[in-house]
Amino acid sequence: MKKPYKVVAKAIIFDQGRVLVLRKSMAERSAKDTHGWDFPGGGLEPSEPLMEALYREVKEETGLHVKVVAPAYIYDEIQEEKHLVIIKFACHQPTGELRLSAEHEQYFWTPVEDLHQSPYPEWMKEEIRRAYRVFEVCRGTK
Repeated sequence: MKKPYKVVAKAIIFDQGRVLVLRKSMAERSAKDTHGWDFPGGGLEPSEPLMEALYREVKEETGLHVKVVAPAYIYDEIQEEKHLVIIKFACHQPTGELRLSAEHEQYFWTPVEDLHQSPYPEWMKEEIRRAYRVFEVCRGTK
């Protein structure tokens, strides 16, 4: 059976040695039976370019504007109803006032050096580490 594709763009945002991690609202966690940790971002609208979707979703979910450094992590997941393709971008220089949409209830600026002791799932910590390496290489600090 052919499944429709859905493309999702997510931002792993760094600022002053910290990374932004969001906590989904209880309604979102319950509806999707999820652990609840998240990066800002979401699905592309029909005919919407990838980068426009990323900027739009980050702005809608956090109120922030960011600069994209580079793609950091790409994977796909074949779900019952769709084939999901997720592209996560290392981003930096957030500007604006951070205010969450109804999808999220909390945000955390976690120092990258303290990641090992954070409550985030291991896969998320690894994605952050990978994105931070990409971020450092592109900035020329590594």
